[in-house]
Amino acid sequence: MASITPPPPMDHVSVGYQPLSKLITRLVQDTFNELTEVIEAMSQMPTSDSWNGHTRSHYQANHSTASDGEDDTPANVDKKMRLMNFAQQRRAQFIKILVLAQWSRHSDDVSRVIDLKVWMDKQLGLYDELSFWLVDLKRALGPAKQPNPDLNTALEVLSTGKVAGFPDLGYIPPPPLTPQQIRKTLRNLNVLLSIRLNLHETIPAAFEGFTINSGRVTFSVPDEFEVDVSIADEDPKSQFFFIDFRFLFQSASKELPPGRIRDEIEAKVNTVLLSDGLFGCYHFLHELVITHKINVLRKQAFEMSRNRWNEWIKIETVHRALVLQYWLNRPGAKSWIEIGVFSGKAKNVSSRSTESPTSIIACRWFPDGKEVKDAAIQLPRGDLSMESILKNVVAIHITRLLGSIRNGLYGAPSYSGRHLSLDQVQSASEPGECLLKIQLTPSTSTTLIVEPVTGRFALLPASPLSTRAEVELNNLKQPMSEGHRPLYNLRCALVMEEIDSRARCVGWEAWKTFAPKQDDLRRIFPRDTWRVAYFRRNGWRKDWTVAVSVGIGGEQWWIIEVLEAPIGYLLGDFERIPTRSVAGKAIDPTYGFLSHLAKVAAGMISNYVNIRALSRLGIQHALHLDSSLLGHLPTILIRFSSLTARSALDRNARSWAKELLKVRCVRVSPESGQVIMMTEARLLQPIPHLDLVRDRVDDDIVFHPPSGSFAFQVATTVGDPFIPQLHERLTRIGRLISFLKVVSRFNLACETISLGRIVFIYAPERGYKADLRFAGGMPVDLKLPQGNPHLRIRDFLVKLLNDGDDRGSLEHVMLMLAVTLPLMQAFDDIERTQAEAGTAVTQMFVLPRSAGWYQVRYTRPASIVDIQLRQRRREVKWFLRESAGRGGGGAGAGGGSSSNGHSTSRNHRPAALADALKALFNGRGQGWVGLRTGIAADIDGVPDLVRRLDRVLRDHSGADGDGDATMHSPPLDPPAPSVPPPSAPPPIHAPRPGRPARLPNAVHHGNRSNDAEVFVVPD
Repeated sequence: MASITPPPPMDHVSVGYQPLSKLITRLVQDTFNELTEVIEAMSQMPTSDSWNGHTRSHYQANHSTASDGEDDTPANVDKKMRLMNFAQQRRAQFIKILVLAQWSRHSDDVSRVIDLKVWMDKQLGLYDELSFWLVDLKRALGPAKQPNPDLNTALEVLSTGKVAGFPDLGYIPPPPLTPQQIRKTLRNLNVLLSIRLNLHETIPAAFEGFTINSGRVTFSVPDEFEVDVSIADEDPKSQFFFIDFRFLFQSASKELPPGRIRDEIEAKVNTVLLSDGLFGCYHFLHELVITHKINVLRKQAFEMSRNRWNEWIKIETVHRALVLQYWLNRPGAKSWIEIGVFSGKAKNVSSRSTESPTSIIACRWFPDGKEVKDAAIQLPRGDLSMESILKNVVAIHITRLLGSIRNGLYGAPSYSGRHLSLDQVQSASEPGECLLKIQLTPSTSTTLIVEPVTGRFALLPASPLSTRAEVELNNLKQPMSEGHRPLYNLRCALVMEEIDSRARCVGWEAWKTFAPKQDDLRRIFPRDTWRVAYFRRNGWRKDWTVAVSVGIGGEQWWIIEVLEAPIGYLLGDFERIPTRSVAGKAIDPTYGFLSHLAKVAAGMISNYVNIRALSRLGIQHALHLDSSLLGHLPTILIRFSSLTARSALDRNARSWAKELLKVRCVRVSPESGQVIMMTEARLLQPIPHLDLVRDRVDDDIVFHPPSGSFAFQVATTVGDPFIPQLHERLTRIGRLISFLKVVSRFNLACETISLGRIVFIYAPERGYKADLRFAGGMPVDLKLPQGNPHLRIRDFLVKLLNDGDDRGSLEHVMLMLAVTLPLMQAFDDIERTQAEAGTAVTQMFVLPRSAGWYQVRYTRPASIVDIQLRQRRREVKWFLRESAGRGGGGAGAGGGSSSNGHSTSRNHRPAALADALKALFNGRGQGWVGLRTGIAADIDGVPDLVRRLDRVLRDHSGADGDGDATMHSPPLDPPAPSVPPPSAPPPIHAPRPGRPARLPNAVHHGNRSNDAEVFVVPD
């Protein structure tokens, strides 16, 4: 029996083993380290002694079940738990070490099991390698197999000596063709191509313009490509073969260079020609050219992004589409264009249609994120230029922007009414030529442009205001709808700047610190108001201001009443100033306009306060409005009778003027700031002699004698009503008219005539003057120069002037001046003679009791004589008699005389004096006649009477027993005086027809019973 050979020994695996001692050492070291960390952590934890007594007692009270010797505080429990966890983890590790130590006792058996496992894995790997080797061996033995004999080919070769189906490998070159053969072949191809294309082929519409030459047909598509194809067989159904291809647009190479791209295009075209014919060839090449054009545009776009358009455009490619975003850093929505392929399919064409649509290059435009489908974007077909396309798009975008801004500005009446011009210049290819010319004010214009590259707005010419507007425009997120606002704000600021600078030059004062409340602003100004400025002028009242509001509706001027409040100001009444011309066109705030505006505003303020005053007084009035600043200011129409009824005018003033008074502002004084108001009126009846004073009255009043019209001016502070001044001036004019009628009636010569003064000569022979002064609302005063004989009765004349109406009073005064003049002259003559004689026994004193009653007193003999003016039967006479008081009743009173010639009655005068007086009272002289109890004298005869009386009394001055002083008087019948008395009274003595001459009531001052005494004037 043969012996069994033992198997070879297995390899012992010793790689990866570690000694057990090393593992135990590391576990012990790790346990020590962990214990150290636990002890340090426990040492940092709070101890039970750190608890206060209250907390500890409270804890022990809640945990009364614990034993007394055990510490159950949370800190102690936490320490115990941490130490127990450490011990438990370490215990588990040492248990594992114990298991490994017990397993190591059988390590030899385990090692042999491991070696066996490794050996078995190697055997399985050998089996796998064997199977792969057998497969590779089978593949390698395939070519070494002997093929079966090709009996058919062998029979053909043996019988014919050649094989028809054997390919020509080109080892033997064919003989070259002769030129004749080539020409014949090409002609045959041309004929075949012509016959086939005209009779057998359906040619695409784009290939209809073909040419045949040199054995090939050339199909040309304008601005796209040219392709040359030919045939290799006479069969009409045989395919065309690709010959050549050329691009027909610029910015691309004309022919395809030899290489892989040409080979791939040729192979693909031949494949399409085989399957789809000419239609497939056209569509393939058309799509190829479109794609190539888009790639060319993309390449140009990237070149633009590296040049002047850097950082302002962004290019993206999505499939075959080119997306170009422009104006990157502009606020708001994005703007971009998409250049891609449009399929050409119409929405209303059925999908079953046999027509094959042709795709084209199309451009979609998204300005501000919204697509615009009707934009006329011009895509070049032959000369590709991405910059031209972008310029065209940007030009259209700028045109739309400027157009929307122009339409927004047209919403303002200043532009919609063609008062200010807006001119837009458009260009489809050059965005730099697109601009908008804006007339901001009648004297200022600006040009709005958009920078093509950045898309930022710019205003030319540049200024601080325009720069601010540029910033506002460039920060807008929606310039299409909001772009006009910064421009109109610029216009408002420019208008305000022009108004402020020009207003200062013509005297206006800007009130920049004035800040009214918003409620007042909303109440006065329109809702579209953007800016408001306030102005005042020197000389105006502080409670009135002129405001200008600038808004979409244009400039509007206002007069506003300003009321002081405890805090700030309040706006009271207001009224808009009409500042439109007749055609409705806005007026340029020039220097002349602002100067004229001062007059208009002052006139309107004055009219307003005057109308308010008239309404408050209840005076009837009306306002005649004018529609434009170029015309006259509004005129106030006042009813004269209503004014006189409410005023302090005289009682009869309403009868001298017509009802209509016209009051209007004519000018404003630039020096004082006062407004000059003119009043126009007309007399009821023209005064015939009014032309006497036409050129001699005050400068502020003018008369038109033929029509009786007159006008006068009144200066008043702007804001103050002039109704009191109007009252006063009308009063003075009424008095002037009344006095002028009297002056005209008496034919008096006037030296001075004004609204408050008339100086006239009433005695031309003597040169006596009278000065009438009549201020409005004040009593009439009479001034007489020194030496005037009427000075002694001036007070009575003044009183007479102020009694009754003006005309009648002056008439009475003129009558009294004429009637009393001879008597006053006689008194002056006697007093002058008496003064020249020095100290005399007899002194005469004249005591006026009224303008028509004078009491003459003599000292020695003591006598009192009354001289009174009486009227009877339309005749005016002076009546002289002795006073009933001191001096007795006189000769006419029955006073007897004693035998010794002295008075024995109450007069007790000497008989000689009594006889002389009796003879005088019974006598007769030039212009006077004795009436026994008195003497009646004419106006011209009273001087002679007074002189005779004075002579009688002075001649008997010593008859009363004193007789130590006598006064020598002139003879009884003296010669004519050196200054003759007036020969006849002036024409004023003649009464008016149908009306008797009457003396004024002031003449009959004193005892009215004397007026009833009747005396007879002898013939």
